[in-house]
Amino acid sequence: MATDNIINFLLHGFGSTNKEDNAKFYINKNFVRNNGSAVLKIILPPWGDGDSLVTKILIRRLQNRGYSTLNYFFPRNILSPDVKATIESFYFIRDQIKSDIAKLKAEQGFKQIDIIAPSLGVVSACLIANNNNDVNNLFFIVPGSGLAASLWNGIRTQKLKNNYQRQNISEEQLIKIWTSLAPKENINALIGRNIFVAISRADKIIPYRFGKELADSLQELYPSNTVVKQNSHLGHYLTVIKYYLFGRELLK
Repeated sequence: MATDNIINFLLHGFGSTNKEDNAKFYINKNFVRNNGSAVLKIILPPWGDGDSLVTKILIRRLQNRGYSTLNYFFPRNILSPDVKATIESFYFIRDQIKSDIAKLKAEQGFKQIDIIAPSLGVVSACLIANNNNDVNNLFFIVPGSGLAASLWNGIRTQKLKNNYQRQNISEEQLIKIWTSLAPKENINALIGRNIFVAISRADKIIPYRFGKELADSLQELYPSNTVVKQNSHLGHYLTVIKYYLFGRELLK
């Protein structure tokens, strides 16, 4: 249990994992311009607000490499017991960040804009990047192919699953309702992007089969531009920590 608490702190920071599900939705951001940088690295959060120790370390690594950074903060209630509110939240995030990207590219003159997205952040990343020529490279860490199936089968989201079941919503119905949010439905127009995917066979938060399904689909669509790496033992959280703290791929 102590180890789990340490990992939660590293990934989510103090308090962010305990925010009320019905808290007012918000989206905050922190932009740091590195003078002379032509590259902007955007970091989307996992499930939680994105103010974590490992995120801060990743930002420092990126800035030390000379990149500008844009880090987003989302609340936990991005996943809501109200299935329609969840759709609205993700669409709001998509539209807001696409607008931010276009504005920063025009005003700051960035020549390359990359998105780093772990876990739940991959849902937003695909919505933002698909058919968007302002985004150049994508880094997906422990993703899932579908939001509904990943939530339904993941061990961390069983409370939400039980809530949906009390509303007489089945897994099949949720998959249908959230089809437009599924990453596998938002990767058809990523031609020319370089895509890195990290998955773990030991992942139980987003079960491995869903991460592999997305990775396989990306490799099939973009074989020369997709790199997939997988490990057998680290699981969901430690895979994110590994790449945030040590992953050279994110610095490219």
